[in-house]
Amino acid sequence: MNTPFTDYGILYIDDELKSLKYFEAIFGDLAPIYIASSPEEGFAIFQENHDKIGMVLSDKKMPNESGLDLLKRIRAVDPKPLRFLVTAFSDLDVAVDALNDGLLYAYLTKPWDPDELEHRLVKAMSHFSLARERDRLLQEKSETIEHLIMADKAASIGILSTGLNHHMRNALTVMRTFYDMLPYQLEEELEGEPKDAVFWKEYYDEVGSQIDRMTSMLSNLAEGTRLRRATANDRIDLAGVMEEAGSVVLEGHPEIRFSLTVEGEPPVITGDAKRIAQMSRFLFEDSRSTLKNGGEIEIRISSLRDGGMVETSFIDNGELLPMDDLARVFDPFFVRSNKPEELGTHLMACYLTVFQHGGWIRAERTEDGRNAVIFSLPKETPKRRKVEGSRPYMNRMAESSGHNLRSASAELPA
Repeated sequence: MNTPFTDYGILYIDDELKSLKYFEAIFGDLAPIYIASSPEEGFAIFQENHDKIGMVLSDKKMPNESGLDLLKRIRAVDPKPLRFLVTAFSDLDVAVDALNDGLLYAYLTKPWDPDELEHRLVKAMSHFSLARERDRLLQEKSETIEHLIMADKAASIGILSTGLNHHMRNALTVMRTFYDMLPYQLEEELEGEPKDAVFWKEYYDEVGSQIDRMTSMLSNLAEGTRLRRATANDRIDLAGVMEEAGSVVLEGHPEIRFSLTVEGEPPVITGDAKRIAQMSRFLFEDSRSTLKNGGEIEIRISSLRDGGMVETSFIDNGELLPMDDLARVFDPFFVRSNKPEELGTHLMACYLTVFQHGGWIRAERTEDGRNAVIFSLPKETPKRRKVEGSRPYMNRMAESSGHNLRSASAELPA
């Protein structure tokens, strides 16, 4: 007997119990064997175990349903496992047609020779295993590329944030000094109060609030774009955090409703609780700004199949984003609404928080035509993650572009 295949099994469906018995006895050491004596039983077994099955063998003639129709249903559930039709020599034309149509990987004739059948099973299982390994490597490569893209984008945001803070804070310092001196200067030059004191007070207060707003924005931008790995190991009830954020942000907005659905046990993750809470509030605030006339926000939380990641879908029925804008929603200062007071930094901060926790985030349109931000976070924060967007990255950027960014990079961690 050849080296057994332990990762994937073989499902054999046949209404002849003797064939099932012999098949399991002869090839039970080759791979895990699933057997079914009817199409209904075989389909139920496949539905439950399709991710652990590499091959499906079905007899052609069975009560209630033919093997070909059963294999069509199986392909609709999961097309990856290889499909074989077990048939007599008199039915070869039908099997060949199904093979040409792509329904079958191959066909087997009865009665089968154990040695020949073993050879074909080993060859097919080897092919399937290699295909799954190829898919796994491609997925890993895709994830690596996506990590690099996220790191590059995070670094670009960090450079932009540093430049804005450097130049705008200088200008705001001058404006703040003038603002603070203005009342005394006016009083000295006018030798008393101005004629329209109400106007000057309202205008003065508005200028002060805008200076405070810009200063606060720059502080939040600098803190939010600081490229450091999340080191906190707080245990976070993601559903509870979302529920609390929704209650706080939507208080006083009865026209906006939100629902939260958790699939299975409420997942708990580790990470920086403050940043995750901030991200949750930012998501609600961003949706609130677009739901001018009310609407609905739907949140779905579930553990992904591999068990190591938790996926959250944040969906609203606000004004539909153009498809071209879906890739831009995480860019600095991108706003979904036409309100000039919106800063367009909320989703950017969410992007960086997810990146710093070793996760993924994307924007897409749901099948029923709603906007969705979907992010995945690891249940355990990665212990080590190289962030390419820190000082070494900025130094290389400075050398290649000819600009002096080294002083600007002082605010970013090495």
